[in-house]
Amino acid sequence: MAHQAIYRKWRPMVFDDVVGQSHITRTLKNQIISGTVGHAYLFCGTRGTGKTTCAKILSRAVNCLDPRDGNPCNECAVCRGIIDGSIMDVTEMDAASNNGVEDIRGVLDDVNYVASEAKYTVYIIDEVHMLSPSAFNALLKTLEEPPENVIFILATTEAHKVPQTILSRCQRFDFRRIGADDIIVRMKEIAYGDGYRLTDGAYRMLASLADGSMRDGLSIMERVIAASGNDITEETIVSTLGISTLDSVFELTEAIIGGDAGAVVELIDKALSEGKDLTQLSNSMLEHFRALMICKLSRSPESLLNYEPQTIVQLKAQSERLTFEKLEHASALIASAQADARLARSPRLIYELAYIKLARPEIDRSPEAVMDRLATVEQRLAGGAAVQSGPVQTGDRAEKKEILDRLAAIETALKNGAAPAAEAVKKTEKPVKKKPSARLYSPIPEDELYYDYPTAKLARNWSSIMATMSQRKNPYFIPLKNCTTTFDAEGIIILAPEERKGFTQRVAVNHLEEIREAFRSVTGTEYTIKIARRSDLDDSMVLNPFTLPKKPGGGEDTGSEEYDPKSSGEKSEQEDLFNKFIEKFSDIITDADRTLSFGADAKPEFGEQSVLSLDDDDDDQEEFLEESELRSENEEE
Repeated sequence: MAHQAIYRKWRPMVFDDVVGQSHITRTLKNQIISGTVGHAYLFCGTRGTGKTTCAKILSRAVNCLDPRDGNPCNECAVCRGIIDGSIMDVTEMDAASNNGVEDIRGVLDDVNYVASEAKYTVYIIDEVHMLSPSAFNALLKTLEEPPENVIFILATTEAHKVPQTILSRCQRFDFRRIGADDIIVRMKEIAYGDGYRLTDGAYRMLASLADGSMRDGLSIMERVIAASGNDITEETIVSTLGISTLDSVFELTEAIIGGDAGAVVELIDKALSEGKDLTQLSNSMLEHFRALMICKLSRSPESLLNYEPQTIVQLKAQSERLTFEKLEHASALIASAQADARLARSPRLIYELAYIKLARPEIDRSPEAVMDRLATVEQRLAGGAAVQSGPVQTGDRAEKKEILDRLAAIETALKNGAAPAAEAVKKTEKPVKKKPSARLYSPIPEDELYYDYPTAKLARNWSSIMATMSQRKNPYFIPLKNCTTTFDAEGIIILAPEERKGFTQRVAVNHLEEIREAFRSVTGTEYTIKIARRSDLDDSMVLNPFTLPKKPGGGEDTGSEEYDPKSSGEKSEQEDLFNKFIEKFSDIITDADRTLSFGADAKPEFGEQSVLSLDDDDDDQEEFLEESELRSENEEE
């Protein structure tokens, strides 16, 4: 006789043998006992939870000549005929391969005939969600009012794909995922019946791998038996399936917590040398991080996790050393690595980099990694304060409070999607004449220019941006080239030179929109642009993009070498461009009482007093004016 798979050999024959679905089997048995069997059923649930099994039991129970407490006897002529397929009144149809309207019409043509040997004609349609819309429409009327001798049993793993018109015509039963304890009990019955010997740890590991599916659990057990014989332990399961043991998962997690990137690489190499699959290792790590999260959040993790008591104790101890942000960062990073590894030629490198970033979050510039580091620092500070013995020094307490306040400010800024605007460490500085207000100059620490914020990227790439504007023959390139440009947290500050009596500044004011559009077309980002004289800002406030140090670790161009048109052979073209630009504004009157005209439709006028000065002691604004304010001020003059 041909070999039969364990899950088929041990398929339940009565409702009482179905595992983990008592809420469904009890209802079906009561309907059979009371004679209130429905004409259409819909069984929904994940794979391996007993949908098809219950459908077959129900098809025998409604036709059984000697039902026993709602169960089929499986001994009468009808039950035996249905089991061996000699009675054709029960039809099982796979909608995955018979999903057309013609297939359903064949069923509808047969429903008008009375059952030949059984009481009911039963149609079991598996994976019903695969039927085409036309097939569903053809089934509607018959499903609503079938002949008295016909019962439809529909089964699906994706109930959301079944039309509502079908759902409303069926009695729906939702099959639950089978619990690990129920799977273990059923496996023990099967192992005893077939003479297999499994350790308690092997049963637990198989139940965990089954993931709520009885069929999957039995299939995995059969695979291990075929490879290692009738005696099964945790070690045989690990060696056969190439999965990671709990010990290796705990070791890798310890290396991540300790920040030991070298140990991380060594453990991954050890897993590969033992024949472990890195994808399976990542799945085990994700399951482990879930267990750690449950141990951190739940008061009774034993009821939610399928682990032995000593393992629960280990999980609790390890979870206390991890922050929730660390668990979130780890889960997201490993899941992303799994997606990238599917397309990579070297998936090992992808996984190694992911685990190294978890061990050394300071090399990861993502917001999740920054939050991970902040949470770790907070945990260490709080832990240090809690275990500190003796009187706490006032200075230490103040220092910790200052650090925590700064961390809170950075965390808030990160959550809002903005650049962290934490206050710098207090320094002793010489008093200045006037302190610029927030609108005047919003400082950004120079070390923040390393990060990928729009203003920082603009500063690092200022040389290439100006080169692009030159190549595009933009008429505002030369005036901007002759200006000192600096940056703050809000955008660009153009500091016009003192010569030419504010000519460059007046050009920029009246064509601020065109300059903003020029930057947007080159960089793809719209920036806030402010205009003032060079003397309006102290040297300490001016950040020169051409002298910025390179970004740590390499990467994008920092613009550390100033763009020189002479070296590119563009000097003559730029001079011609500048001369044409000057000719365009030849009507500019250099006297303080005369005005600048930009064409027939232009109205703004400028006088010498239109130049901004932040050092004017008679003016208390101490702010840059907005574009509309600049124009109105110039018109009034």
